[in-house]
Amino acid sequence: LKLQFLYLIGFEGRTRPKDKIMTPNPMIELKQRTALVDGGRKVFCSGEDPVVDKLSERGVYGMWEKWEPYDLIPKFVPDAFDAWVLNPLAKVMLTDPVRDTLMLRHIFKWTLFNLPLAWYTLWHADESSPTIYLFGLFHMFMWFTAMDTYVLALHVVSHRSVFTNAVKAPMWVFFVHLMGPLFGETPETYYVHHIGMHHAYNNHFKDLSCTMGYKRDNFLHWLCYWARFMVIHFDIFFLFKNTNTKLLWKFFAGEFTWFALAYYTMSQRPIAAFFVVIMPVLLMRMGMMAGNWGQHAFINPEEPTSNWGHSVNIINSAYNRRCFNDGYHIMHHQYPMAHWTELPQLFAKDIDEIARHDCIVFQHPKWDFVAVWFHLMIHDYDTLAKQYVNLTGKARTHEEIKALLKSRTQRVYHPSEFDAEGNFIGKKAKVQ
Repeated sequence: LKLQFLYLIGFEGRTRPKDKIMTPNPMIELKQRTALVDGGRKVFCSGEDPVVDKLSERGVYGMWEKWEPYDLIPKFVPDAFDAWVLNPLAKVMLTDPVRDTLMLRHIFKWTLFNLPLAWYTLWHADESSPTIYLFGLFHMFMWFTAMDTYVLALHVVSHRSVFTNAVKAPMWVFFVHLMGPLFGETPETYYVHHIGMHHAYNNHFKDLSCTMGYKRDNFLHWLCYWARFMVIHFDIFFLFKNTNTKLLWKFFAGEFTWFALAYYTMSQRPIAAFFVVIMPVLLMRMGMMAGNWGQHAFINPEEPTSNWGHSVNIINSAYNRRCFNDGYHIMHHQYPMAHWTELPQLFAKDIDEIARHDCIVFQHPKWDFVAVWFHLMIHDYDTLAKQYVNLTGKARTHEEIKALLKSRTQRVYHPSEFDAEGNFIGKKAKVQ
């Protein structure tokens, strides 16, 4: 089963029919498990492994499944940039230059292309000319090609000390406070929400992005979930007012800074501000709530607060290469401080535990968690069942897989079953 699983997630980069588990190659040696391959690109499990940012032979200016303007850059340009600029700076700026040079490359790319475009559109493009709409739409296109990678880079930076002490403070200000609003992340909000709340309460009731109280294949339930997130500020105040006032002040300082920026720019240059300041935040928050819903849509009613029971994995997807292995979401909740390159290895290590808990795992070459959300919203359980990976060793028919997935999307707990402190006081709600 383990060898079959390892072959499935991408050993040797072979192309496979997406709905089948292929027969494992009997010549694969167990020692090869020290380096998993996700979609054909090696992801090593230790900083001692001989890897120098080789996630892609082409370099990582492209995003594999999305075309980017950066793909037009001749290959000798990024090669020279790596040799003369990126690698020397990585040794000074990064705590782990072997594994996190990819992060620095993305930051340089966004600084050289996205930031100047946003600045020109916001402050210099002629608002009286129709060209302002062309600049605005091009800015949104550039935002779309990079927004998910930025959010998951922010995710990595929030969990780990990526930058050395010499540059940590200025890089946090630059990456979070200056670059964040450009991509739709208000300053500090992500850190407070994700580290201070989501991982602290782990999709349980006091986690304000908890999905347990909703029917997770119901679009109206998701709209309520999204609307609550858009006005979550008051809930955050009551959550942190007596426990972590430092996080609370960070949250409100970041939110009000963005509101001040939005008010000023809308009063001065409303068309540019709509494209550069307003739209990225609205779309990003919608995407984040769709993604979080997909990550925590299939909850095991027998263990809803367990990391094995409330999260989902997506394997063999370009999303993992584009977004720092975020598809291994079960492993991330189980090992929140693990380096992103270690998650596939941890997945293989815990494969027996994953099978024992009957975790939900999908495989698809292009899926991310928004794709999972979309198929749930249209009740497309047939497609979800086709992409389901059965690791239990027990045969399941297509209809049995659909029934399993449907049972995992029903409401598990209701908020009325908890007291004001978030303690469980009622019996577990029946699956509806």
